[in-house]
Amino acid sequence: MDLKQLEYIVEIAKEKNITHAAEKLFISQSALNQQLLKLEKELGTQLFHRSRTDWRLTEVGKIYIENAKKILEIQKNTYNQIYDCIEQHKRKLTIGLTAERGFELFTSIFSEFQKLYPNVIIEPIEMPVYEQQKKIEKGELDLGFMTLSKGQRTKDNYIVLYSEEMVLITPRKYPFINSNLIKEPVNLFDLKEEPFVFINKKSTNRDIIDEIFKNAGFEPKILFETTYTSSIVRAVEFNLCCAIVPHYYAKSENKKLSSFRLKDFPSWDVVISYKKDSYLSKPAKAFIELAKKYYSNKIL
Repeated sequence: MDLKQLEYIVEIAKEKNITHAAEKLFISQSALNQQLLKLEKELGTQLFHRSRTDWRLTEVGKIYIENAKKILEIQKNTYNQIYDCIEQHKRKLTIGLTAERGFELFTSIFSEFQKLYPNVIIEPIEMPVYEQQKKIEKGELDLGFMTLSKGQRTKDNYIVLYSEEMVLITPRKYPFINSNLIKEPVNLFDLKEEPFVFINKKSTNRDIIDEIFKNAGFEPKILFETTYTSSIVRAVEFNLCCAIVPHYYAKSENKKLSSFRLKDFPSWDVVISYKKDSYLSKPAKAFIELAKKYYSNKIL
């Protein structure tokens, strides 16, 4: 069985388009089509239903792709074990990162990692948590740096770096600050008339925040939604609203904000994830240990 051919067919199935697959594989469409036709002739049946815009797997194609992925995963795990024995071999570690804090972690530990494994090329890719989870399940990421609750985890492996509370942030000179409502922790219901800015629904944080307001017993007045938590902080700094954010964004040195703990102390986990039953290479383990060290020092 030709492993390269397996990769080719899996890529066609992934892209659902032979032209796009050929571009991703850096080969001509004609060459890729010849590989597919050769395999289908060998099997005696088609693997795809063809159309100009969408290539769908046949029933035989689904069986082939399912097992092709297993074979490629075995190959990857085998090579990683061999390369751990031959540490001078060049290889790549692909890491998913959440926006903002994910890249902060990466840049903070990259130099130390490079000293440990100078022959390993790291490919950092910023993407949302849910997208990372899909790519880890498919074996397209070695590691994923994520922020999520326990209920948002998939069947893959998760290593908790630390747990983090959600907090209320308000402008420093907000009317709420001058009232007698300030207590630790804050009862969110006391802010039912205040405007809030929310993270969008593609974020794992949104599910948690929706649950916080549900438990508080009211529907908040949503001023607008945005993609980045740093944008939410900016809106609060400009006296537009209140917000609920991970503690990471409620920096004490920010003189434009006030932050408060919430009733029931809602939280999520900062984790590193990797595919279930996959072999964790020495470089991947080293990256995880450096991440643990980074946050241990930061929190302490």
